[in-house]
Amino acid sequence: MLSDSDHIPFYDVALPIPRSAPLTYAWEGTELQPGIRVLVPLGSRILTGTVVGRAATDRSQVRPIEEVLDVQPSIPPVVLELTRRVAEYYLCSWGEALDAALISGLTPQSVVYLELTAEGLSADLDAMSRSAPRRAALLDYLVQHPGPQRVSHLQQKLGTTSIAQQVESLVRMGLITAETEIERQRGPRRLRAVQLSSAAANDDEALRATFDDLDRRAPKQSLLLGHLYLQHHRKEPPQPATQLAAQLGVTTSVLEGLVAKGLAEWVEVERSSTQRVTRSSFTTRDERTLTLSAEQQRAVDRITACEDTFTVFLLDGVTGSGKTVVYQRAIERCLNRGRTALMLVPEIALTPQLYDRFVALFGASVGLMHSRMSMQERLDMWNRIQSGEVRLVIGPRSAVFAPLLNVGVIIVDEEHEPSYKQDDPSPRYNGRDVAIMRGQLEKCPVILGSATPSLETYANADDHRYERLVLASRADQAELPAVHIVDLRSARKSGHMHGTLSAELVSAMKLRLDRNEATILFLNRRGYANALLCDDCGHAPECPHCSVALTYHKTASALACHYCGYRQPALTACTTCGSTELRESGTGTQRVEEDVRKALEGTGAVIERMDTDTMKRRGAHRALLERFANNEIDVLIGTQMVAKGLDIPRVTLIGVVHADQGLHQADFRAVERTAQLLVQVSGRAGRDAARPGLVMIQTSTPEHPLYQEQLVADHPYRSETLTAELASRKHLLYPPFGRFIVVECSGPMEADVEHAARVLDRLLPADHPSWVRYGPTTPSIARLRNRYRRIIVIKNNKASDPTGGQCRTLLTSALHMYYATYAVRTVRITVDIDANGTI
Repeated sequence: MLSDSDHIPFYDVALPIPRSAPLTYAWEGTELQPGIRVLVPLGSRILTGTVVGRAATDRSQVRPIEEVLDVQPSIPPVVLELTRRVAEYYLCSWGEALDAALISGLTPQSVVYLELTAEGLSADLDAMSRSAPRRAALLDYLVQHPGPQRVSHLQQKLGTTSIAQQVESLVRMGLITAETEIERQRGPRRLRAVQLSSAAANDDEALRATFDDLDRRAPKQSLLLGHLYLQHHRKEPPQPATQLAAQLGVTTSVLEGLVAKGLAEWVEVERSSTQRVTRSSFTTRDERTLTLSAEQQRAVDRITACEDTFTVFLLDGVTGSGKTVVYQRAIERCLNRGRTALMLVPEIALTPQLYDRFVALFGASVGLMHSRMSMQERLDMWNRIQSGEVRLVIGPRSAVFAPLLNVGVIIVDEEHEPSYKQDDPSPRYNGRDVAIMRGQLEKCPVILGSATPSLETYANADDHRYERLVLASRADQAELPAVHIVDLRSARKSGHMHGTLSAELVSAMKLRLDRNEATILFLNRRGYANALLCDDCGHAPECPHCSVALTYHKTASALACHYCGYRQPALTACTTCGSTELRESGTGTQRVEEDVRKALEGTGAVIERMDTDTMKRRGAHRALLERFANNEIDVLIGTQMVAKGLDIPRVTLIGVVHADQGLHQADFRAVERTAQLLVQVSGRAGRDAARPGLVMIQTSTPEHPLYQEQLVADHPYRSETLTAELASRKHLLYPPFGRFIVVECSGPMEADVEHAARVLDRLLPADHPSWVRYGPTTPSIARLRNRYRRIIVIKNNKASDPTGGQCRTLLTSALHMYYATYAVRTVRITVDIDANGTI
């Protein structure tokens, strides 16, 4: 401890801990700038925190900072302020928001390792299992797995969230030891590379003679030497050995031979400097030569006119209208002015095609950030962004925190997508809204692009808070696809069904095969069937950890929970009544794939499926989409991965297998999201003017108003259905007229959760002008991952509380009182501001 009288500087450090304000620590060294990462003690742990400012304190004793991890701040000032605003709006701690902004390789912390002592190895496990079964289970695992074991690993293997009490008891008994170490902070990965030796570079005459000799004796070494010579004179950086060997079609022994002769030398390079720019199947045309339509040019001109001011634009363009080209021109202008750019996309699956198109234009200055990258790749990218090597970052919602400096334009593509909202862990932010916060801080334009804007964005444009830029026509004179509604009830009655596919849809698919055109079939549910039902008693197997039926996966002969990941072998008999009469209920993408293969048997059609079950392997998204773009796949079946972003001219038919799937959910956004999905997936067809598109929508409720309209030919937000939807939302105080907030209590003991929810309900004012409140109640999924749930729903009135400040103050006050007086350790309280509709 350091005394306050020592006149040592104090700093506020934000830590990734719920409900924690920045804590004060002392540091005797050089001045620490805000945004620098430090290691600090907290109880018996060591955590990575972020300095957020100098502190004045009257405390007599303050603990010192253990170690400073940065020379320069990892978090730029704008991102630091952005995380503070995120914490304030979404009711999380500043440290939690900063933790979301930092990649995991940048946040080392203390790790506790447990190991058996000699006494522990000889302990009587049988006797202990009767009196203390949890201690016995922990000790037994350590006996079976000799050597130090991480506490986090043991908790996972033992299926519990905490083993603290068991560890404390076993250490006190002398049966185990507990050692604390600090995780190694990852640095840039070093790779072995090769370059022309200094001796060869400085003696041109000897080098010419060497070339003549190698041409006769070792032509591959001559080829390699020539490449290194040109690389040296062009002042290009050395290439990693394996990359260079693969590029020239030689083995690494050829490189070693040149090094042995003194003609080349080994060096080390950072992995971040080795990215190569290639042209892929997705970049079939030079988009720099495209002539913009009048609508596109007007949009670019208007964005350019606001290039140094914060303005939010809604780029409201039909599918295939060329929104991406508008993005490219806005980014090009921004980069030419010496600023940087940020582009958010809703799905990792969309990044390969977009990334390749932008790399073709902007080269190695384009960087990609997403969770499917390895930790080392993400760390390398972070370093390239900080160094200024990367000036355009593309990625999903987390990329909004990229450490770019001097951002000149921010783009949110498909801004309506629910995947921009993070549901867990905290902060539960919306990437689109945080992008707008960042645009305000950066004083730059923000472009929200969509063919189907969210009703919130649409209302903001109508109220002139956002400026609407309209692209009403498709680019290249292509026409929007025709729409045909298929009545599944009539098809079933007349026997015109091939499993899940109507005869009309099958005929249309065969016609496309004859024309060498491609089909996309869309169903937003993976697996084979929703559940296995017993015909005798009606029982459906449920997940033991969640209150949901297990989904049947026929290919793997398994039942799986899509919430917690639990899996078990498929049943052959009902576990309730013993009946063997089990049938599949509902439809998933596996079942559609089976039906397509049967319907197109003998045609030679190549059929593939794209969902999270088939896309687990690294690089699977890119590989499959490149095959589709290269005419190697005729029918692609998928979930919402195939519903947006794909621009493949060969696709002329879209089949929506079951359009009603999301329409009747307990979700106030059900109609809006169904319309969005139908329009987005329909927009994948007919992108080539020479090949018109067709959309076939299969539905069991063709009389629904949503299907009575030309969903694609007419903009869905000019339809009577969604006009009525807005009127209903206003009456019921749903977004965009109110903020939808969910306060959730969860825990392993249902009685504790119920009690906590009722206490919190009493602490929240029942009547207040800023909100309408409901609950506590049990959500549709009462138990999730072994935790019972209760929720309180709040509709925050934007008319009486425009910024939401009154609502947040009331919530914060109630939570402080709850934690100070009534909190139960096993019950977790989460607050989700602007929650997604499904609860």
